[in-house]
Parts: sequence; C-alpha cells; structure tokens
Amino acid sequence: MPASTREPSKLSHALRRAMEGTVGKKNPRPAVLDEARDVARELAQALRGADGKLYEKRYAELDDDLPADLRAWLLELPSFLSKKGRREEGVALCASFAPLLGDAYLDAERAVVDWEAGDREPGRKGLEAARARHAGHCWPELRSGYVLEQEGRFEDALARYESAVEAARKSDSKKDLRFCWDAVVQYHYNKGDQGKAVEASRKMLEECPELEEELKVETIRNEADKTGRNEPCTCGSGKKYKKCCGAPK
Repeated sequence: MPASTREPSKLSHALRRAMEGTVGKKNPRPAVLDEARDVARELAQALRGADGKLYEKRYAELDDDLPADLRAWLLELPSFLSKKGRREEGVALCASFAPLLGDAYLDAERAVVDWEAGDREPGRKGLEAARARHAGHCWPELRSGYVLEQEGRFEDALARYESAVEAARKSDSKKDLRFCWDAVVQYHYNKGDQGKAVEASRKMLEECPELEEELKVETIRNEADKTGRNEPCTCGSGKKYKKCCGAPK
C-alpha cells in the first residue's frame, strides 16, 4: 500500500504499535524492528508536503496522539537499527527524513549510525563535523553527549548535555528543551546520583511548566484505564477481577 493512501487513524495506530515495541526496549524482536522500519519509511512519504518539506499540520496531528515524541523516535530509530546490525536500513532512513527534519538533526544522527555500527572514529569525527557545521544547535551536542556517555567519558558527556540544554533554550523550541533536559536527568539517574537527578527534574519543570500538567493528565488517564472490580480479569481466567488478581492477598 502506498504510504499516502493509508488512513490517518490507521497510520497513527501503526505508529503507536511501533513505538510501544521499541521505546525503552533493549532487544525487540526482529519482526518488531521490521514493523518500525516500515512505518518510518511510510511516514517519510506521508509527512512530505508538496514543496518536499515537512507537512507541519499532519505532523502535529500525528504527534498529539502518540505515547512518545514523534521526532525523537524518528531521529533515534536509525542509530537503534544500526546498533542491531542493520546499518544500511538506518542510513536509508536518515536519507529519507533529511528534507523533513533538517540537516542539523540528521548529520548528527548519521554519525551516531556509524558509531553504533562499530566505526567509532568516523562516528566521532562525524559528530565533531556536525557540531562545527551547526554551531549552536542542540542536537549535535545532545548526540555527542550520548556517545561520550556510552564511552564512559562522563564529565565530557555532561558538558555536552548541558550545552544542548543551553542551545535548545536559545532556540525557543520547547520540545527540544524538554528532550535535552530529559537527557540531563537520565544521565544523573544512570550515574546513581538521585539528588542531582531530582534537582535537574525540578529545573526542567521550571523551564517547561507544561510538563507538570501533562503528567497530571497522564496520571488521570492511567487511573481511568485500571480494570474495574466487576470486570473480567485481564489474566484471562474468566473470573471477575475482584475474585482473581484483584482479590485481597
């Protein structure tokens, strides 16, 4: 089916499935990665406007209905594929999204694809080139921080993450700012420094207050999704929830 003929609701459903199968997953099954790759390819066509650039309205409609940030998922999928031994697919995805997401993002991501594929020095040099070419843009700084953290160069990684926050702050892109702050928070959690992680989270909420409201909405949604006591138990036993998994222990 050509990408442009799929109904928006079905495309959104396919994207949701692909995200749920890959976001936060270290070793998704090959079939799951196939699905994610195919959806990303389809999206490259669906989001291309008549001028060849990003169709902003369609992008916003899809992004609002998904469990994770759409652009971040699209940008990180190529390097994730490369890490799983599927470098050519990652490179192809970078090429398909370059006109839509911009060179600063994709130049950095191509370098990470090289690094994840085992070409560490070309990957490092690619990130250096991306930072030089797109000075002041957050994404080359952010992805440089990722590579440095993976290499165990923690102080250098934190410096890049903090530079990414500063660059995103100057760009006026709230989504980029949130994503960069999240990298700082996650960095401190990974290092086992809960105090610094909490402090970074506090600063993130100060600069991105809309996050607090989103978290409240998500909490309400999660509460509403809980199985009712008189509903069939989700374990498939056929009993009511209160007589099965919901019974007092």
